[in-house]
Amino acid sequence: MTDTRSAFMACASVAAQLLGRPELASAWNLPSVHDGLRVRDVATGLVEGLRRAALVNGAGPRVPLVLRPTAATTAAEARRLVDLLALRVPGGGLADDPGAAGVDLLARDLEDLALSVAQHVDVSPSTARAALELLVASAHGTSDGAVALGDLSATLRGAPAVVRA
Repeated sequence: MTDTRSAFMACASVAAQLLGRPELASAWNLPSVHDGLRVRDVATGLVEGLRRAALVNGAGPRVPLVLRPTAATTAAEARRLVDLLALRVPGGGLADDPGAAGVDLLARDLEDLALSVAQHVDVSPSTARAALELLVASAHGTSDGAVALGDLSATLRGAPAVVRA
C-alpha cells in the first residue's frame, strides 16, 4: 500500500468514525461553517467524496443508498464505503491510489465537518488536543498524507470553536 493510499484510508476511517458520533447526529440540522449549509450538507458531501473514490475503483454505488439521508444512514454508508475502499481488487493488487489531491480533498471535507460539529459542542481543551494528536498520528510517516493532515491539525488547533471550556 502506498503512503498516499494509507493516508487516504486513515483519513476515511476517521471520517466514518466522526459521522457515527452522537454529537454529529445532534448537530445534523444546525448551521455548518459554510454560509447557507447545514451540518447534514457537509456530512453528505464528505460521503459523496468517499462514494466517488469507491466508484473509481469499481466498488461504489453511483447514487446515495438513501435519498433523504439521516445521520444514522450517512454514517452507515460511510462505514460501508470505507470497507469497500479497503478491499483488495481481483488479482491481489490494491485498488487505485487516490493521489495527493484525493487525500487533500478528503482532509478538507473532514476539517469542514469537524469544525461544523465542534461549533455546537463543548469540548475540553485536553479532549480536543488528544483527538487532534490521534488524527495526525494516523498519517504519521506518510508523505502527502502527513502534509494534508498536518494542515488540518493546525487549522483545528487554531479554531476557537473547537476548544471551548
